[in-house]
This record gives sequence, C-alpha cells and structure tokens, in this order.
Amino acid sequence: MSRYYCPFCSSRYQFHKTSSDGVLICGLCGDPLVKKPLLNSRRIIGAVAASAFLAPLLIMIIFIIKDFSKEKLPSNSDSLVLLTIDKSWLI
Repeated sequence: MSRYYCPFCSSRYQFHKTSSDGVLICGLCGDPLVKKPLLNSRRIIGAVAASAFLAPLLIMIIFIIKDFSKEKLPSNSDSLVLLTIDKSWLI
C-alpha cells in the first residue's frame, strides 16, 4: 500500500511518476501526490472500539485459566463421591 495518493484520480488506476525536481506526481493527471497520514482518526477509533469488545473476553479467559489451575480434586474417594452428589443436587 503506497503512502502517497492522488486526490483527484481513482485509486485503481493510479501510478506514480517522479518529476525532474524530485516531486512525486500522478501519472494520469500530473498533479502532485498527497501523503497519507500514518495514524488517522478512523484507525484510532476502530482500535479503541475493537479493544473495548476484546478486553472483557481476554480478561474472562485469563480468569478461567487461573481458576482451572487452582482447582484440585480431592485425593480421598469418599469425599469425591460426596462432592459429585452435592453438585448434582445444585442443578
């Protein structure tokens, strides 16, 4: 993706030339090319909106992974049976 564009010509048919004094010009109309900004407002707003939707998902995944790593099954088989029975009644 080129950093320069002609504001008057279609983006599909643009090709760039360099004039004798080193200025980039449009190959179709001959006007000087305009430099695109690296960060524009649309890109910044999109990044903020995407992070607003993805941040809760990532936080939830981190907490779920931490919860699974903390959970340990009891070593006693009697307590394991009681644990499964107690959880089945909570449904």
